[in-house]
Amino acid sequence: MSPQNPTAEIFSQGEEVVTGQIADTNAPWLSQELVALGFDVTRHTAVGDRLDALVDLLLEIAHRADCCLCTGGLGPTADDLTVEAVGRAFGLELRLDETALKQIEAHFSRIGAAMPAVNRKQALLPQEALRLDNHWGTAPGFALQQGRCWFVFLPGVPFEMREMFRHWVSPDLQNRFRLRPRRLITLRTIGLGESALQEHLDAIALPPQITVGFRAAVPEVQVKLLFPAGCVEAEIEAAVQTARKALGEAVFCVDGLQDPGGDLAQIVGRILHRRKQTLAVLETASGGLLSSQCAGEPWFLEAAAFSENTRLCRHFGLHPPAPADAVELDETACKLAELQRRRTGADYALAQLFTPATDFSQVHIALATPSGASHRTHSIRGETKRRQAMAAAFCLDLLRRYLQSLSLE
Repeated sequence: MSPQNPTAEIFSQGEEVVTGQIADTNAPWLSQELVALGFDVTRHTAVGDRLDALVDLLLEIAHRADCCLCTGGLGPTADDLTVEAVGRAFGLELRLDETALKQIEAHFSRIGAAMPAVNRKQALLPQEALRLDNHWGTAPGFALQQGRCWFVFLPGVPFEMREMFRHWVSPDLQNRFRLRPRRLITLRTIGLGESALQEHLDAIALPPQITVGFRAAVPEVQVKLLFPAGCVEAEIEAAVQTARKALGEAVFCVDGLQDPGGDLAQIVGRILHRRKQTLAVLETASGGLLSSQCAGEPWFLEAAAFSENTRLCRHFGLHPPAPADAVELDETACKLAELQRRRTGADYALAQLFTPATDFSQVHIALATPSGASHRTHSIRGETKRRQAMAAAFCLDLLRRYLQSLSLE
């Protein structure tokens, strides 16, 4: 980590977070925001509803971090302990903030309800703290300096936390700290695992100051290139193009450059919109997920989802293929895609057939185009939702590769 960058920590308060009853989405979101601003995020910590543990953590962070963002524990109930922990850790008296109280009362007035007496607790803030107004809920946030650390305390409700961060916290941090933002470029890939992607990158020479990371986010794997502050645009673009060439067709888009990024459906949709072309779909393995990803778009004409191969084939008057005959499955998938394309008048049609097994599915995907049909077969492992997500993605990716190959002609 560069010593020029201030360090930041994030901690989340709440028994429901520690016990896994809810997923902590606040910490990763805040971490991305802080990294984009120019902080080095060194730790994420979650603490339950235990006053002593909260006090100990606050004292530790005050001496090791330059900044700490804390979420949760600002509610009106007995298990919301953040304010009390701050007062005890730093010897600060809790005082009623009249402005905060009026804002809480106004919130309840807007929704046509009287403020419960317990909500008065949310207007208690540590002395010397800077109040952060919450126009999106009841709990105000606050900030204060202790030791070397600038602490910011925000509600745990994700929507409220994000709005308060955007409106109050981010501008303040940029004024308060000398920040040198780094540049994150994400190559979004499908079809290759992290190990294979690493091997492709090992074969090229990226500048040593670039930090390379990976994130598996079904159905894709993201390759993250973090460039140091001050890196010129030409150097960034050259490095990205080198990495993209090494990874080949697995890269379906790049987030962070001038061109718009997005998921597979967005990438395919933009190409179809630009070419004024249309798509129709027949699904089995993806269980309607592919259709839902395309629904509402002007280029998406029609879809049908079937629970099994037999129902789909009989619907179109075809003899169902033998479950173990891969060649017949591929041929039938191509016939189905072409029938759907002609029936709907779409420029392209995608069709799926699949062979389920105990721990994986063999998915046969076909793409019908004005110049003919092509097919691919994929073995997909995991639980049902993962198999559906991967089947939908492989369909879109087959179309994406075809469309992008046309642009190269």
